Amino acid sequence: MIRSGDVRQESSASWAWITFTFVIAVALKQIPWSGWWLILRPDFLLIAVLFWALHRPSRVGMALGFALGLISDFQDGVVFGQHAAAYVVGVFAMRYFRLRFLQFAAAQQAAQVLPVLLMVQSVILIIGWLSTRPPLGVNILLPALSGALVWYLVVLATQLLHGKKAMRQ
Repeated sequence: MIRSGDVRQESSASWAWITFTFVIAVALKQIPWSGWWLILRPDFLLIAVLFWALHRPSRVGMALGFALGLISDFQDGVVFGQHAAAYVVGVFAMRYFRLRFLQFAAAQQAAQVLPVLLMVQSVILIIGWLSTRPPLGVNILLPALSGALVWYLVVLATQLLHGKKAMRQ
């Protein structure tokens, strides 16, 4: 029998873990990348938001995606709201295709998430072109490829640690 205190403790632990992953993603984005590494750098915060929107949709939704997108805007020094709007589009897509994504193993999930990452990067590109400070070019779409690779590694590690059935809940 589970007491109410046990459920509250489990709930706060998962919020702590979700927050920890967001802090790690923000820290990874702060690393001073340069050259081709900067062009290929995946959007770690976006991957974390999409991962939790897929696996804990009751906790990570569009509002949190928007707020974390504003943090990403501030970090990258771009138009305020550019990443925020794109993250909302990504969270919507993850929620829409949630049941489909959860059926696949890590490699198939990465292949299914790649179009979502491309869509989010395209929204960032379009908003950048419409603003006063447009991005340098279509190189902004390259992080979607490295993001799919990071997605594969994260899902593979999670499935190895917790099992495939635990990730489908």
